[in-house]
Amino acid sequence: MISFRFHLVSLIAVFLALGLGILVGSTVVDQVIVDRLDREIKDVRHDSSQANEENRLLKDQIAQNEDFLKKSAPYAVDQRLAGEPVVVIADKGVDGGTLKSMLAMLKDAGAEVPGVLWLSDSWRLDKPTDLTSLHAAAAVSGNNASARMAALRLVARRVSEPPTNAERQSDVLESLLANGFLTLSDGKKDDLASFPSASARVLVVTGTDSDLEGTDTLTDLVKSLVNTGTPVVVAEAYDDHHLAPPTPQRGASVTPIRGDKTLSKAVSTLDDAELVQGQVTAVIALEGVGNHVVGHYGYGQGASTPLPPLGP
Repeated sequence: MISFRFHLVSLIAVFLALGLGILVGSTVVDQVIVDRLDREIKDVRHDSSQANEENRLLKDQIAQNEDFLKKSAPYAVDQRLAGEPVVVIADKGVDGGTLKSMLAMLKDAGAEVPGVLWLSDSWRLDKPTDLTSLHAAAAVSGNNASARMAALRLVARRVSEPPTNAERQSDVLESLLANGFLTLSDGKKDDLASFPSASARVLVVTGTDSDLEGTDTLTDLVKSLVNTGTPVVVAEAYDDHHLAPPTPQRGASVTPIRGDKTLSKAVSTLDDAELVQGQVTAVIALEGVGNHVVGHYGYGQGASTPLPPLGP
């Protein structure tokens, strides 16, 4: 006869065997999972190392290309604007380094450039005192819109043609400089007083960091220049703000010109002034617009081609 003790021992043995089987089985499964995860981690590390190496090579290639562009750019623009007076007018807020590079490119092209005239944020006329100051500085009247337009017409006329004796005696540029509506960099006021010596071309530089964004200053100035018959190029210095949202769209700063039926046919634009190729484009565009060749260059909205034709 089988005793109760035998049954008890048998049951305990069965449960022990079951527990041991589960323990052994789970250990094997866990090891399989661990091995697979190790392989996947190694694969990810390998892919990451390979991607890092590819990125390094791409950065090296980009750096080499940029170095080549910088060194070859002076040859691409050489003497294209020889002896031509060029006025550079830029919005405050635009990167100063970009303007220095642009100025150097224009001088490599042989242009006569008195420096950079900066439009300060006073042109926003956000404060009543700014409007009062503009009335006095430019001898204009009216509300914000009419006074700004009238003053910019005076600026356009003054920079596009050699100053008359009357303009020398009462120079609107000097008055606007004294009242903080304009500042001059990379040049001397004495040189500006007698500039230009002949009919000038004008490069207007705005951008995604412009202090005048959201105002009519750009279009008012460009319309004023076009009405004087001055060859004009408008350039955007683009800043992606390290892709922090909302990321500005390339070309947005020159959209008011590209989107205007009249101005788009009279004024050339570019949207990559912060790049070497954009600075080369500015020179060639200034050369072309003086011969009534108008184009819209760059990589953003409204651009038709990255670069003008590089003919002699």
